[in-house]
Order: sequence, then C-alpha cells, then structure tokens
Amino acid sequence: MWLIAGGLALRLVWLVLVRALLAPLDLGEASAAANALARTGTLADAFAPGSGPTAHLMPVTVAVAGAIQHAFGDSPATALLLSLWTLAQLVLIWLLARALFAEAGWHRSALIGGLALLCLLPGHIVQEAADFRIWEGGLAALLALANLWLIVTLDRRETIATQPLLLAAALSAFTFFVSPTTGLAIDACWAWLALRRLPLPRARAFAATAAAALALLLAPWVLRNAQVMGSPVLLRDNFGLEIAMANYPGALDPADPRAETLARARAIHPYQNPQALARLRAAGGEVAYAQALGRETRAWIAAHPLDFARLALRHYRQFYFPDRWQGALTNWGAFPTLRIEMIRLVAAFGLLGLAVGLVRRRRYYGLFALYLALAGLPYALVLPIPRYAYVIWPLLAFLAAQLAVDASAALRRRGTTPMISA
Repeated sequence: MWLIAGGLALRLVWLVLVRALLAPLDLGEASAAANALARTGTLADAFAPGSGPTAHLMPVTVAVAGAIQHAFGDSPATALLLSLWTLAQLVLIWLLARALFAEAGWHRSALIGGLALLCLLPGHIVQEAADFRIWEGGLAALLALANLWLIVTLDRRETIATQPLLLAAALSAFTFFVSPTTGLAIDACWAWLALRRLPLPRARAFAATAAAALALLLAPWVLRNAQVMGSPVLLRDNFGLEIAMANYPGALDPADPRAETLARARAIHPYQNPQALARLRAAGGEVAYAQALGRETRAWIAAHPLDFARLALRHYRQFYFPDRWQGALTNWGAFPTLRIEMIRLVAAFGLLGLAVGLVRRRRYYGLFALYLALAGLPYALVLPIPRYAYVIWPLLAFLAAQLAVDASAALRRRGTTPMISA
C-alpha cells in the first residue's frame, strides 16, 4: 500500500506541476470527439469542429469522458473527475498485476519488485496521469490483466465450471470492444486455456458463446455506423489512414524520422489540418477518405513487398523498443528521451526474463509470451507510438523484477559456494 500511495503521489505532483489536475486537456482526436459528444450527444468532430460524425475511435472511453463533461461542463470539476478516473484505473492495474503474478505462484520479493517498478518508474507517467482520461490504453491494460488473472485462476482448478466461462466470454468480448488489438491477444490466450483444459465440444461451445457476446456488443455500433457514417463500419474506420501514415517511400530511410513523421501527418492526417480536412470532405467523408488512402498504400505495398517487410519489422520492434525520437510523439514534452529510455530498459529486462523463464519451462511463461507477442503484432502494419504499448507494460515490469530476483539469488548462491582447496 505504501508503494501504491507513493505512485499516486508521484502522478498527482506531476499533474500539479504541469497544471493539469483541474484544467481541461487537449488530447487529440479523443478529446475532440468527447467534447462533441458532451455538447451534441453525437460522436463527431474528431478532426475539427464541423468535421462530422466519426468512427475514428472505439466509443467506450470517449463516452465516459463525454458523459462527465456533459454533466459538469468545462469546469475544474470535470478535469478533477477525469483525473480521478484515470488514477482509479491505474490503482486497479497495479493491484490486478500483482494479483495475476501472485496467482501464478511468484515469490513475494518479485511481487514487490514488479509493483515498485510500476508505481515509482515514470516511464509512462504522461499516459497514466493524463492521456488515459480519454484514450483507451489504461482501460485496455486493466481488462487484459483481468482476463489473464481469470485464465490463470481457472487453469489452477481441477475442473472448470460453466459459470466462470460465461463470465470469461463477456469479459473477453468487452475487452475486444474497448481495444480490438488487445482483444485479439486476449482471445488467443483464452484459446490457449480452452484447448489445454476443455474437451473439444466444450471448447467449441465456449468459443461460440464468446463470439455471441462480442456480436451483441458490436451490433449497435455497426448499426449506428451504417446509419450515421453511411457504411457499416465493424470497428474503426481509420485503418487506411494509419497504414498510409506508416508505409510510403519516405518512411524507409529518413534522415530525420521525427521530422518525416510530422511532415507525413501534415500531408494526409486531417486532425486540425485544413488542407487534409478539405480533401477528406471532397472524398465524401472520413470513411471514404481512409479507404482511398488504404487503396493507395496497398498498391504501393504490392509493388514494394520487401520495403513493406522492412517497415513492418521496424514497427514491430518499435512497439517493444521505441526509438528515442518517438518520445516526442506525445501531447507532453516533459523529459521525453528519459521516459523512452525507461521504457526500453524495462522492455529489455522484461523480455530477457521472459526468455529465461521459457527456457526453464516456468509455469505460465508460455501464456505471457503468447500475449506479449500478439499484442504488438497488429502494430507491425502501422507506426506505433509509446501509448499503444502500455497494454504490455505491467507484464514487462513484473518479468523484469523476477529476472532481478533470479539474478540476486544466483549471486547469493555463488557467494556461499565453498571454495575447493588445491
């Protein structure tokens, strides 16, 4: 509890120092959509006032922020409630991460070490204290940990009853609806459990139940998009835009990657960009605009498959080990390089700890590896920014702590080994 109190104090101090605790924040498209929802009751204007209805984002966290803004307006109370919302997510993430690894049978020293890294290392402080007011990464990480904890809990039982599988189907479906990329990784983890522990008929029934739960969540969203957007968008309509931002000739070997990325955004991204927004409107709206960019990019990929493969491998690596310049891809300028170095260091030791555990055939390391590998896979197609990888941050922190505990134990054993005289 002292670690959690210290972690909360650190983030509250940061919010006060940057004057964000009681102030409204501009957090990009998510803020714009939440503001429109609060004013008009419509999910719209993600790119600029008057840009129209949007399916650029999944609606859950935007709806939460929009409801708070609608109730309290543009007041300090709204900012405070949104700050408390993201800090509450953070505390639950810390507690669930500790519960997950405790359920997996880890020693108390590793649990304390992992929690200390999460609470006291501010590698993602700008996301944890501010961005997750509206962006979905914090809630996605929380739901992923809840799923993984339930998987480990059920796997430790001699038999798995039907009732927890119904809960699992609902939880996995909601995780997918909040963050489809995280949901895909979690679905694979549930498949890991089902194929290991359930007879094939029960595994099929579980898969069907999970699919039905997801369909119930997606149906209203798809119908809304068909009516409002003019197209039955299943998830988000931004894939064409995102893949075009990341895959084009200028991305291959830029002299200044940050400048090139910003130039590409100015060229095609419509957020607060009058020229790109005019092209979006001329194309017939954001769905048609993203589809046109997607067709153009897929044509380039088909003509340059090796170049695309290079970019995909780079993007996949950047999800786990972001480049230093990517620290600037945030709404905050505070010590970006140092934050990236923290993220890279934890990722290096966390993945090394994962590899050691896999070699030693430690229990549940295969499950953790499956989640970690698949969580980043969709981002091979686009340019990942550090916020996207927050869904793996708790696991990497605890794996790094376990590695440190293992190394300390090995050193103690070596130090107590009796010398053999000649």
